[in-house]
Amino acid sequence: MRKCMLIFFAVLMITGTAAAEVGFKGRPIINNISEPTGHTLNKGEFIIGIGSIGFGITDRVQVGTNILLFLVQVSNANIRVNLLQNSTSAFTVGMSFNNFNLSVFGEDVGFTSFSPFASFTADIGNGTAFTVGGKYASFSSTEDADIEDAEASASSSGTTIFAGIDYSMSHKTKFLAEAGYDVTFKGMRIGGAVLFGWEKFRLKLGVNYFGAEGTNGFTMPIVGLWWRFDA
Repeated sequence: MRKCMLIFFAVLMITGTAAAEVGFKGRPIINNISEPTGHTLNKGEFIIGIGSIGFGITDRVQVGTNILLFLVQVSNANIRVNLLQNSTSAFTVGMSFNNFNLSVFGEDVGFTSFSPFASFTADIGNGTAFTVGGKYASFSSTEDADIEDAEASASSSGTTIFAGIDYSMSHKTKFLAEAGYDVTFKGMRIGGAVLFGWEKFRLKLGVNYFGAEGTNGFTMPIVGLWWRFDA
């Protein structure tokens, strides 16, 4: 009996290790540090993270939201449509919606933002992929206030041009870097992280800096964990 149990656990470890080797193979990342890549989830695939939820309606259409943001009174939703996907490149367009509060002259004012975006990712060899993209943020206020009069916060996000690199050290480990300029809040966004990926579980650890005009800048730790399943 003991011998059978040892054989069972040995087989379990071997099969588990083989499954873990899948990592990112066939499942490219859909976000770099905070901005989208040119990829979407596969059909029937979904992710569950720290607040974030995403679902692949088809191989080229993905919808999502972040439940955690609702707890801080930020309503949000997003959709992505993949227009190009081949072995070396991918191009995606999408739209995100956010409703949030910012301080304007000492008072909290509600803003609604619609942000169309586009992102292109290309494999540039040696396990490295390069992403470039941009998003346009259109704001409207519930109290006829101007977004340029608002005090930026760590979660503020406006019209942004961005670029990112992801380097695969293995099928289970990626190094990520991202930089962008936020035109609305007049500040650079710079970040770096390490992303670990197994068959279903992903873990991202890093740091991100946002130097919005009129602030001392915001340095934020990046701790992301989520599960990626097939429905």
